[in-house]
Amino acid sequence: MTPDFSQLFPQPATLKLDHSAARTDYSALLAVIPTTVAQVIPSPSVSYRQDDSLPGQGFVIRIAASGIEIAMADEPGRLYAHYCLAQLIELCHGQVPSLTISDQPAFAKRGVIVDISRDKVPTMAALFKLVDFWSALRINQLQLYTEHTFAYPQHQAVWQDYSPMTAEEIQALDRYCRERGIELIPNQATFGHMEKWLCHPQYRHLAEQTTGFYDHRGDFRPESFGLNPLSDSVTEFIAGLLDTLLPNFSSDTLNLNFDETMDLGAGASQQACEQQGKGQVYLNYLKKVLGLAHARGKSCQIFSDMLFQYPDILPHLPGDLELLNWGYEEDHPYDDEHRQLAEFGYPFQVVVSTNTFASVAGRGQAARVHMRRAAESALKYGACGYQVSEWGDMGHAQQHFTALPGYVFGAAMAWDPHRHASVNAGLLVCTHFGEAYTQAQPLIDRLQDAYLTSGVVTPNCAFYGPFVFDQRSGRHIRRAEIASAEQIAAAMDDLSSLKADIAGLPASALQAEMLWTADCMLLASQIALSYANAGHRDITALPQQEKARILDKLALVEEAYADLWLLHYRPGGLRQSASRLGYLRALCQVELEPEVTER
Repeated sequence: MTPDFSQLFPQPATLKLDHSAARTDYSALLAVIPTTVAQVIPSPSVSYRQDDSLPGQGFVIRIAASGIEIAMADEPGRLYAHYCLAQLIELCHGQVPSLTISDQPAFAKRGVIVDISRDKVPTMAALFKLVDFWSALRINQLQLYTEHTFAYPQHQAVWQDYSPMTAEEIQALDRYCRERGIELIPNQATFGHMEKWLCHPQYRHLAEQTTGFYDHRGDFRPESFGLNPLSDSVTEFIAGLLDTLLPNFSSDTLNLNFDETMDLGAGASQQACEQQGKGQVYLNYLKKVLGLAHARGKSCQIFSDMLFQYPDILPHLPGDLELLNWGYEEDHPYDDEHRQLAEFGYPFQVVVSTNTFASVAGRGQAARVHMRRAAESALKYGACGYQVSEWGDMGHAQQHFTALPGYVFGAAMAWDPHRHASVNAGLLVCTHFGEAYTQAQPLIDRLQDAYLTSGVVTPNCAFYGPFVFDQRSGRHIRRAEIASAEQIAAAMDDLSSLKADIAGLPASALQAEMLWTADCMLLASQIALSYANAGHRDITALPQQEKARILDKLALVEEAYADLWLLHYRPGGLRQSASRLGYLRALCQVELEPEVTER
């Protein structure tokens, strides 16, 4: 019986089977195939050949009864050939037919960006296991998105409650990544998203403003957010951060971020922005920080979102600056944006998302659709890479398992979207994270697509996140489109049925995470139902019986939150994230005094 080669991941460029030859038992090789770079299979039946005619990271495997020959373009090609050969032997149960298989990636750079600045910092054990997983997915870059969660010795006040990455941990992770063909790229916010610094009195002099601002959606944000781009003190501050951070990395690249500079011009730089334009002020500061990085031997990346806000500066960027163009929605205008970047000849990568952020379970369909569109557009306009991001907005409430299918799908698109009409994420996840995923994956898929029939639509996330974890700002709640109470109740019945199916799985940490996810989705749905029944969106003003229903469901979510968090993440940040649940509980416990009617 011919093996099902469609189970190979990623799908190879070519596979030619010799039907006339008998199968050969290569099962003994499986235990000795290396999973690190610059290693060879210690067997006389395997030979290697450097082939400079192959594309970068490419390989050819020829399997016959007489032996196995691996031709590779470079060391990454050798590693990927090993991964492919191991899959072939497993798929064929050791009895491998004679065949020739060749492969190479569509994108030279294929990365993952993990948010460690929204409360959750993975343990080293969790990071190492993920690196093994990503390497097998042929990911070759990793960034830990960092605002305040590196242990800068001179800035302990900023990170002391967040279990940050230490210099020694970064160095260990850098070595571990390099051994598995992954470049660990330093990442440090240097303009916007600095609120975790600027909330401390000793850093407020670095802020653009300290009185609050209105963001791009018109919502008022009371906090300091971005750095003052005109301040010499800011330049000195950034130089100090880079001097401490960069020596821990072997990479020659640095991501400065520079995204979502929402309060630029709202305070210290207002006059300069009025006189020169926000774009020019942005560009001037960018050149300052690039100078700091270049003086320390680093080439740089920034996110490109603000460039489309200030298109007048697009022709004037340094030519060696790599742009990371992010977009996470099904209808994102990739072609329009990529066309502009390609027009000026800038090297760029596209950045997609697992779409778990602010959504509790994730948005499966949204992730799959935008990931594929992003890859196809990026290839059309000559992008050099494809990055899969995992963000943690609104307390990083999503469980560990939720991002894994997105990593697999994103890696498939990064390798070559045209070869992956469908992607079996469960098979790869099961191989690396345990048999529990085999039975669970169909239920995970249902969890991640439940938002489609939930009866509630919110901007750029599934409503489960903001309704539970962002009651304080209420930004997404105000903008939510809430269907009829009947539709929400029907969606809750479906969720309850899904939860019952999850309860039928064998007991495991994965099952516990899935049950919590279902409970949290039911809690959010109960809040939405209460809003629909009441005709308003003020929890404090709901009838007591509605508050009691919310509190009952909230108790289940709060009860397991800490234990599940600590399975994969450090304790720092847990209190801050859990306080969002405490805020919701406090709202439900407010008892309004009855109105007194004058007679």
